[in-house]
Amino acid sequence: MGENPFLSVLKILAFAILAFWVALVFWQRTELEDKIERLITKVSGMEEATQRSSGAIERLADKIKGGGGEGSGIVTQPEAKKPEAYAWGDTPPPWVQGRAAKLWGSLGDNFLQPDLDEPEAISIDDPRADPEGKLTFWYGSNPPDTNAITLNESDFNTRIRQYCSEFLADTHTKNGYRYKPALAYRVEHSEDRKQWIIWLRPGVRWHTPQVDLAKYPHLKGQHEFTARDWVFTMNAVMDPTVNASHTRSYFEGFERVELVDDHCFIMHWSDPTWTAIGSNLELVRPVPEFVYGYDENGNKIEEATRGQQINEHWFGKGYHFVGTGAYYVREFRKEDVVVCERFPEYWGPLPNVKTRVMQIIDSQSAAQTKFEAGDFAYQSYLIPQFEKQVETLDAWKEGKIERTWAWASSFAYIGYKCTHPIFKDPLVRRAMTHAANRERMLELVNAGKGKIITGPSYWNAPTAPQDVTPLAFDLDTARALLKEAGWEDTDGDGVLDKEIDGQRKAFEVVAKYPSGGSSFPIVFDIFKEDLLKIGIKIEIQTLQWAQYLKDVTEDRNFEICALGWNTSGWDNDFTQIWHSSQIEEPKSSNHIEFKDAEVDDLIVKARKVFDEEGRIAVQGAVHRRINELQPYTFLFTVQMPVASWKSQISDLEPANQWVTRPFLRLWPVYVPRKR
Repeated sequence: MGENPFLSVLKILAFAILAFWVALVFWQRTELEDKIERLITKVSGMEEATQRSSGAIERLADKIKGGGGEGSGIVTQPEAKKPEAYAWGDTPPPWVQGRAAKLWGSLGDNFLQPDLDEPEAISIDDPRADPEGKLTFWYGSNPPDTNAITLNESDFNTRIRQYCSEFLADTHTKNGYRYKPALAYRVEHSEDRKQWIIWLRPGVRWHTPQVDLAKYPHLKGQHEFTARDWVFTMNAVMDPTVNASHTRSYFEGFERVELVDDHCFIMHWSDPTWTAIGSNLELVRPVPEFVYGYDENGNKIEEATRGQQINEHWFGKGYHFVGTGAYYVREFRKEDVVVCERFPEYWGPLPNVKTRVMQIIDSQSAAQTKFEAGDFAYQSYLIPQFEKQVETLDAWKEGKIERTWAWASSFAYIGYKCTHPIFKDPLVRRAMTHAANRERMLELVNAGKGKIITGPSYWNAPTAPQDVTPLAFDLDTARALLKEAGWEDTDGDGVLDKEIDGQRKAFEVVAKYPSGGSSFPIVFDIFKEDLLKIGIKIEIQTLQWAQYLKDVTEDRNFEICALGWNTSGWDNDFTQIWHSSQIEEPKSSNHIEFKDAEVDDLIVKARKVFDEEGRIAVQGAVHRRINELQPYTFLFTVQMPVASWKSQISDLEPANQWVTRPFLRLWPVYVPRKR
């Protein structure tokens, strides 16, 4: 029997209504989920803003309650008026009281000056920028620890310290002889430069240590950066049992630091030097006493055991870091990744990029592969690699990747152990440089884009004498110099030899350099080939970074080494690397054990010259003498293309405007907002 037609129509209609109802519910649910997601995003932003506001309110309440008296840790800085509003005035701000107020203006005007040339970063509220933006890029090799006092490592300095901690003052963008406010907003010095009075910016907070605070209760709470932290830092740096010789060498003539109150102190110098200016203001980044002044159990570290306990401090060994910068180290996973997050209670303008993720990768080629896959926002290349790898990508051809040119602030070198029986003779070292075809090396390393250098000053610095030219590649001159130094092939085996300390010694040496880079294999392939033509045999050893540091800087177990130095790009004090006093310092930068009385005298003299013209003359003389003695074969400084994904990072050009330390800064950049 067939179904009733009316019933069939009714079923179809009911099914249609049901389907419509299900679709409506699904659509409404989707809309609701979208609304909820948008609401969560807004709430997150409001929560962050609320945290910043409540933190500021709490600090302000504490300041008002504390009264800001002399010696107290509490100040009464009005939030609406920044210290810079008072910094150059004759009258101290209201929160400066007691002796600190009486000292205001006692030694003259403010030594600090505003930097009118500094590129301005776009604000966190700029509609072009994503305030939740994340930058992912390459860190480099894993450091041995993150000890804020003892570690002296380039990647750590430029990746972590640069953004997570601060100096008392910063040099100007285009003039390294001038300083602008940072943690300090006013500095005065006596006419003889023996006293420097420094007023600290009030209300600056240390980051919260990213550890289990239940396990380390002594690290709980909010901690303000004060002059007491600076006193602690200086006492640690100047302690000869602390592994801080790389910093201590700049404080020759330093006498003591005098605490005035929590936001004012005086640096006393018995023998004022030019380096004291930078040492006072832009050499040491303060470390928190509440962290490094105590052991893992919260017990105060006594002076008698300070060196050992700071050198092996659990906080740095555990890859933790605390600073005062615009970012805090949220996570540091050894040999994996570093995550830095915007610090909501930073004293200055908040950066528009919220998160910086840095992946720890030993190999530069592996880092480049990560960039090409879109995992890194930017990556610097040597030109041959850029042409072979980036310019072949579809993303490059489609305009999704852009290129910015940047000069390195560093130079590469081949170093000779100057106390070694072979290399103690400067004639031999000059011969080695004449045998180095640096033009060919630079051509193969970076398509010739760069500068062959002649000495330790940055090639474009005012202190680098422009009339000193690189020693020419000339194997005949190299042979003549070696013969003058007593090296000849007496047995006809093609290798030079000489009697040293009563024994016939063949000119066969070992060169060591760290793995991970692409330049030194090219450099030594060329060098080894040309040296063999004049009777010198080199064995090459490529070492992992930790082993290289142990062999070269700690044990001095090498004959030839190769590496690079970062420079200020301006006017460097040469003591740390070139003064003979540093030879005996453990882990010294003078690991080649270079010693020359004339260079020593010039370095000491340079520390007493304060005027620009005089400094250019004496620093140029240091450069000339070192060029004459050739303790290094100074190689080159390169100019490299920096590739970046347009969708991940913007405004790299303003980040490349610095004359002093001319590497790319990442604080003017921003992550473009998704459209």
